[in-house]
Amino acid sequence: MTTDQEVAQLLSTRNPFHDLEPINVDQLSDDEAGTIPRWWSDTQTSSNPVDVAIRAWEDAVPGGLPRTTPIIRDAAPTIRLCRATRYGEVRTEIVLAYIFGESDSSYYAVGYGLAPLAQKELPLFAAGVEPGLERFYTTVQNGFFNEDFIGLMPAQDMPRISNFGEAADFKYVAQSRDPVTNELRDFVKIPESELPDIDHISDNAVTLDIRDDTGRVWEMWHGGLERVDSTIWDAIDKWVARLFGIDDH
Repeated sequence: MTTDQEVAQLLSTRNPFHDLEPINVDQLSDDEAGTIPRWWSDTQTSSNPVDVAIRAWEDAVPGGLPRTTPIIRDAAPTIRLCRATRYGEVRTEIVLAYIFGESDSSYYAVGYGLAPLAQKELPLFAAGVEPGLERFYTTVQNGFFNEDFIGLMPAQDMPRISNFGEAADFKYVAQSRDPVTNELRDFVKIPESELPDIDHISDNAVTLDIRDDTGRVWEMWHGGLERVDSTIWDAIDKWVARLFGIDDH
């Protein structure tokens, strides 16, 4: 992106909010400035705003996003403060927009983050979540999602999978591994003793069983739950890079 007009035109049609307008840091009210971390403002004045953002991400989750953060650094997205109103809400809030793509390219993708939450604003189930995820939501931003509101969701918008059906409504599978080569093979059913408690698993493409400290990670696809052989951060890292197409551009 090269001009404020181009940014405004793109964001007006590529966002999940009722209203959204890009703003400059000097347009923030005192109350608005108090809702965002200092580094958000610094991205608007720094000669290298992407480095400012990446430093905040890596401070919260050191080494946790080995695909996403280098790709963001290389893609050098335009980073803009915006004032937005969500559907069903009256009050405005400040959000951060990451615009991937160039003004002479047909490819654009926009990622959005809401202002970080205070510790007391985190959902109760956050107590069972890996600490780095909690730090991301309280120091970096509340989610990282696209114009269709898909991605790393705002904490308050993460329902449990049980909101969408009974345990028997889902298929539970995992990929088996060859005992000699360790290569992934066909899908197999999960033993009943290893099934997740769907009242204690968050809903998204990447899900985490939070009833204990096992850290079991699942992916939800078309009414099924697949147990994946990775950590929560590895799964999020792959999903975010794939979602925004930034691994291909």
